[in-house]
Amino acid sequence: MDKKGYTKDKANEIAQAVVQKEAQRRICKNENCKHFSHDHIRNAETCLVESCECNEFTK
Repeated sequence: MDKKGYTKDKANEIAQAVVQKEAQRRICKNENCKHFSHDHIRNAETCLVESCECNEFTK
Protein backbone atom coordinates (compact mmCIF):
# COMPACT_ATOMS: atom_id res chain seq x y z
CA MET A 1 0.00 0.00 0.00
CA ASP A 2 1.16 3.49 -0.72
CA LYS A 3 0.56 6.58 1.41
CA LYS A 4 -2.83 7.20 -0.22
CA GLY A 5 -3.98 3.70 0.66
CA TYR A 6 -3.88 2.21 -2.85
CA THR A 7 -2.62 -1.28 -3.47
CA LYS A 8 0.24 -1.71 -5.93
CA ASP A 9 -2.16 -3.07 -8.58
CA LYS A 10 -4.62 -0.17 -8.16
CA ALA A 11 -1.80 2.40 -8.30
CA ASN A 12 -0.47 0.78 -11.51
CA GLU A 13 -3.97 0.81 -13.01
CA ILE A 14 -4.34 4.54 -12.28
CA ALA A 15 -0.87 5.29 -13.69
CA GLN A 16 -1.63 3.35 -16.87
CA ALA A 17 -4.88 5.30 -17.36
CA VAL A 18 -3.00 8.60 -17.00
CA VAL A 19 -0.35 7.53 -19.53
CA GLN A 20 -3.01 6.44 -22.05
CA LYS A 21 -4.92 9.70 -21.63
CA GLU A 22 -1.75 11.75 -22.25
CA ALA A 23 -0.92 9.68 -25.34
CA GLN A 24 -4.43 10.24 -26.75
CA ARG A 25 -4.06 13.97 -26.17
CA ARG A 26 -0.97 14.01 -28.39
CA ILE A 27 -2.54 12.13 -31.33
CA CYS A 28 -4.05 14.08 -34.22
CA LYS A 29 -7.82 13.58 -34.28
CA ASN A 30 -7.94 13.95 -38.07
CA GLU A 31 -9.32 10.57 -39.26
CA ASN A 32 -6.84 10.51 -42.17
CA CYS A 33 -3.81 11.30 -40.00
CA LYS A 34 -3.72 9.87 -36.45
CA HIS A 35 -0.01 10.77 -36.10
CA PHE A 36 1.49 12.16 -32.90
CA SER A 37 1.87 15.91 -32.38
CA HIS A 38 5.67 15.57 -32.61
CA ASP A 39 5.14 14.44 -36.24
CA HIS A 40 3.65 17.87 -37.03
CA ILE A 41 5.47 21.16 -37.61
CA ARG A 42 4.56 23.20 -34.55
CA ASN A 43 3.89 26.56 -36.22
CA ALA A 44 2.37 25.40 -39.50
CA GLU A 45 0.79 22.28 -37.93
CA THR A 46 1.64 20.41 -41.12
CA CYS A 47 2.22 16.70 -40.76
CA LEU A 48 5.82 15.60 -41.33
CA VAL A 49 4.85 12.09 -42.48
CA GLU A 50 5.50 12.05 -46.22
CA SER A 51 2.43 10.05 -47.26
CA CYS A 52 0.04 12.03 -45.03
CA GLU A 53 -2.15 14.81 -46.42
CA CYS A 54 -2.93 16.34 -43.00
CA ASN A 55 -2.32 20.08 -43.06
CA GLU A 56 -3.55 20.92 -39.56
CA PHE A 57 -3.14 19.19 -36.19
CA THR A 58 -6.69 18.51 -34.99
CA LYS A 59 -7.20 18.43 -31.23
